[in-house]
Amino acid sequence: MELIKVIHDELPQIQCGRCDTPGCYQYAEAIAEGEVHNRCVPGGDKTLKNLNNLLNKNIEEIDLDYGPSVKNQTAIINEEECIGCKKCITACPVDAICGSVNLMHNIIEDLCTGCELCIEPCPVDCIELVKSENDQSRKNSQYYFNLTEELRNQETKKRKMDKSFIYNQNIGDEINARIDNRNIDTDENIKILQFKILENQLDQYHSLSKKDRTDFIKNNK
Repeated sequence: MELIKVIHDELPQIQCGRCDTPGCYQYAEAIAEGEVHNRCVPGGDKTLKNLNNLLNKNIEEIDLDYGPSVKNQTAIINEEECIGCKKCITACPVDAICGSVNLMHNIIEDLCTGCELCIEPCPVDCIELVKSENDQSRKNSQYYFNLTEELRNQETKKRKMDKSFIYNQNIGDEINARIDNRNIDTDENIKILQFKILENQLDQYHSLSKKDRTDFIKNNK
């Protein structure tokens, strides 16, 4: 656990996912388990050097297949062009974009790490990247990344629970319908049974003598 933490501290905290893991902490976990540590292109040579020293290894070059790098930047949304599709909100790993469906979206600069993950999903190309000197967002990004993951997991669980509730409700309705049908069938069967009992009584009545018929009637009133 301590090794993961010190590895994590050396990563740039952009949460860009370019290292083929969702975020910086997950990459630190992978490195601690033996994964190569030269995939953090945004961290550059400085991060690679520090990780080499930390892990007592000597990888000389960053694997640029996991690039390109990420500058000190923040995203901004052209409010006049935004259509409120929420695709950028879903893509943001630190929940730095606020807004609702069909309403204009805004980027919270103090949370934005400049990871660029919101650029591609935007269908109207209304998001720009501008230079920023604010590095505080990256220092706090792991906290907001973890919080965002937790909130989205809860939303997923809620959707599953809602779906399960509807499914169970449908099953319940079907069972109740069957019970109702069964009750209807039971009533019908009772009527048939009553007719059979009556027919049997009539047969018995006709088979009796006149005196016995009088007693039979008295006993079956």
